[in-house]
Amino acid sequence: MKIKKISKNAAAFVYDNIPAYLTNVFLINKSSNTYIIDTYCGSDSMLPVRDMIENKEAIIINTHFHWDHIWGNCVFEKNQIISHKLCRDLIAESWDTQLIKNSKYITGKVEKTLPNVTFTDKIFFHNDEIELFHSPGHTADSISIFDHEEKILYVGDNLEKPILYVEDKNISQYISTLENYLSYKPKKIVSGHTLYLTEKDLSESIKYLENLSTGKDIYFEDEYCKEIHQQNMIFIKSCN
Repeated sequence: MKIKKISKNAAAFVYDNIPAYLTNVFLINKSSNTYIIDTYCGSDSMLPVRDMIENKEAIIINTHFHWDHIWGNCVFEKNQIISHKLCRDLIAESWDTQLIKNSKYITGKVEKTLPNVTFTDKIFFHNDEIELFHSPGHTADSISIFDHEEKILYVGDNLEKPILYVEDKNISQYISTLENYLSYKPKKIVSGHTLYLTEKDLSESIKYLENLSTGKDIYFEDEYCKEIHQQNMIFIKSCN
């Protein structure tokens, strides 16, 4: 794990123990609260994060229900853990399946710890200029976080380089989410698996989704991109 400073108030904890798949947990220190975005794979992975929390309230945010973003929730069971309402439901529904399928990635202790604060549209922490908003795309329950002070947009798994993973059939909704990101005019964009993204990456992702939804032929030279694109096409066809 490496810690990378991404702004005056924010740091990324970059984990590499899932093969070929870097995963980021973010910590934002503000005047009123500390915000932790996602909790990775268990208690041990959250120890360095917990050590950097200042003497203030820590608010935990789950961007979506996938295992590699929620298994460390148990470290913060006494804190506010915030997610979309659907995210809480999906964690409860898929907990056992995800645990069995991916148990080899557990770091330390994992206990079922559901979000204890949920919303359906948005939540705004005015003292810290932190906005959480529903942003369905990668999954239907996905949320994003915008730091209005530093103009940093945290997008969960909705953006990823070199190619998106599509795991929800509503592609038009996904495109709308990405188009909405542009309205925030972010200075930085960071995601759960890609640390630095640009508005160009955002525009190219919108184009990819448009082509995917219309069945247009898309060619990739990179073998990894070919594989993920094939998975995306199979998923889209299975939903029709």
